[in-house]
Amino acid sequence: MNKLSPFILSAIFISLLLASNSIAKWQQSAVFRHYKTLDEPLRKILEQDDFLADESQNRIYVINLWATWCQPCAKEIPHLNKLVDKYEEDGLLFLAINGESEKEVLEWLDLQKNDFIYFHLHNQKKLMDYLFQLNPDKNHKYGQKPQHLPANIIINNNQVSYFKIGYSRESITELEEAIKQCLES
Repeated sequence: MNKLSPFILSAIFISLLLASNSIAKWQQSAVFRHYKTLDEPLRKILEQDDFLADESQNRIYVINLWATWCQPCAKEIPHLNKLVDKYEEDGLLFLAINGESEKEVLEWLDLQKNDFIYFHLHNQKKLMDYLFQLNPDKNHKYGQKPQHLPANIIINNNQVSYFKIGYSRESITELEEAIKQCLES
């Protein structure tokens, strides 16, 4: 019996892992299951905002998932602001999406030397979770919540054309190259 115990424990562990992944997939799909297109959840949220409603029909979204506890997110702000200055007139909509309350974000921003010059969506934990699931990386476990931020995503004509987690000067260069490719298409 002792020789079979590790195999039984392994089988139980694998079963629990598969069940957990299935439950996470079901929970994620339950939130946005009635939408027909990949970018429709984002569009619906934008339509609810009087100021952003006109922007909901953009064809290219550059999305930054971030959090106040994320130091690389703060370092990335001035670099993203430069991209906004450079490409905003080309019909791109830059969005900073955060799961925290507006009050928490505003208090954090008051302590920073850099502020976003692009649009914020606060209290959007479910939208962040949904967007994080668009990660095309084969090693990404479906249902996994954003643990490593920042994450930058480009949705172009209802398709993910760029998805990158983490910040570096190289990642900003990659993001700009992806933006240029979207504009050329």
